Amino acid sequence: MESNTNIAGAPVVAPVERNQTAKVVKSAENVKYEDSDHNNDAEYEEIPLGTIVANLAHPYSADNTNVLITTYAHFTPPLMIVIEKNYGVAKYNPITGDKEDNDSYRCLYYLSISGGFELQWFKRRELKKISGGSLDLFNSAKDKGIDKLKKGLLGKMAILTNVDLELDKKKIWSDNEGGISKEKVNNLLDYLPPLASIIDVKLNEDHQKYNEKNGKIIHRKSKVLVKLRWLNNITSKYSEDYVPLAALKIIDKQLELRNYSKKLTYLYSDPINLEESGITVSKVPLVIESIIWKHYYYIYRFQNLFTKQLQDVNYDEVLDETDLRHIINNSSFLNDSVNKFTKTPDENFKDRWFEIQYSDRNDRFTQRFIRIIEIFKETQEDGSEKHFIKAHCLLRSGKIRHFRIERIKGYKEVHEDFVKTFTI
Repeated sequence: MESNTNIAGAPVVAPVERNQTAKVVKSAENVKYEDSDHNNDAEYEEIPLGTIVANLAHPYSADNTNVLITTYAHFTPPLMIVIEKNYGVAKYNPITGDKEDNDSYRCLYYLSISGGFELQWFKRRELKKISGGSLDLFNSAKDKGIDKLKKGLLGKMAILTNVDLELDKKKIWSDNEGGISKEKVNNLLDYLPPLASIIDVKLNEDHQKYNEKNGKIIHRKSKVLVKLRWLNNITSKYSEDYVPLAALKIIDKQLELRNYSKKLTYLYSDPINLEESGITVSKVPLVIESIIWKHYYYIYRFQNLFTKQLQDVNYDEVLDETDLRHIINNSSFLNDSVNKFTKTPDENFKDRWFEIQYSDRNDRFTQRFIRIIEIFKETQEDGSEKHFIKAHCLLRSGKIRHFRIERIKGYKEVHEDFVKTFTI
């Protein structure tokens, strides 16, 4: 935190008159001058309050935040939220004649190493826009009085709107194990904000200032301040501070713990298109494995019964509870696959679904759901025959695969309700 200041009341740069010439540069990385006809309207600004920004040393851009960070990752700057803006007078570069933006922005972020919120002023030329942020809470409070605000906000949980970008920030490094260099990835959490409870709400009476001569806006900050209480990660005690509403989002439904039963199966919408067939497996069956708490929300980890792989489902994804024990069950596999698939006429198997236990040429064992297209054989040079099943494989996202019948260690046909339940 800057000395002699706090989030609620910051020293304001002396107001100056803004040049009225209009010019727009569309790139989010460059200066944009708002149309002078809309000088007092925040909605026409390129970087209004609540925008998530970074200084130019940050590797993220507005178009790409999927950047792995290496070497000394702790030089990576924070992702910040604009909470205050001074509108400076526009000037012209004496050498190039280009118009220069002298607006300045006060930015907020959480510093994990100190356990507190930090504030810093920046000129426009020092910043790049990363995201528009989340302004739902900010906009919903615009026309409400303090009593309604308190009624709606006190006791709620809130967090800075840059939390997801900070959670996804990753560093990469190489580790030598047994003479083999392996790359490892980990989260870079230097500026991860805490989940906090709202314990007070107050209004910023001087949230806007205007030029006395022309009536144009010269200073803007959040009208509403909320007092947060959170567990300080450094002191292990609770800390409190006021934070502008423009920097926050309410955390509500993410905190609701869903009680998925281990005895039930859940249908998840994750369409699989069967190659060259026009058939879609519209849903996949899941069973719960574990529940994971990720900083401010739950992740539900399931096993996909089609692939036997683990799949994470977030708090906002809806699953349909159902009983599929008669369709997907633990009944024993039959093991005479050669006779089953080679002695019966081929046309009897077309379009039928089976669950098989399969061992490939490298002895890798998998369990798969397949839809048979055809059964055929190949005669080898020595006169022997190899038998194959051509089928759609759900383990391979509906692609067509060929299976040596001799390598099928077990099989069972799925229930007749399988097609009605899963395919369209």
